[in-house]
Amino acid sequence: MSFPYKEEFYEVFARKDSNDTLQHVGSVKAPSSDIAITRAWYVYDQHPWSEMCLVPLAAVIPVTERTKRVKIKPI
Repeated sequence: MSFPYKEEFYEVFARKDSNDTLQHVGSVKAPSSDIAITRAWYVYDQHPWSEMCLVPLAAVIPVTERTKRVKIKPI
């Protein structure tokens, strides 16, 4: 099935308490950030997160050794 919109991947980070550090909990695929937020809360609801942050995969800048080239692959 073909959709009239393009979905992109979002990396999901969350913390249980405001004193905790953000941790990467997974990724979601969605056509917009609003839908990505909804999907992230639905998919990663196994913990009582106090905060969740999403980053479009396209915005992630890999940092590696200068001689190495990497391409980030969606999960």
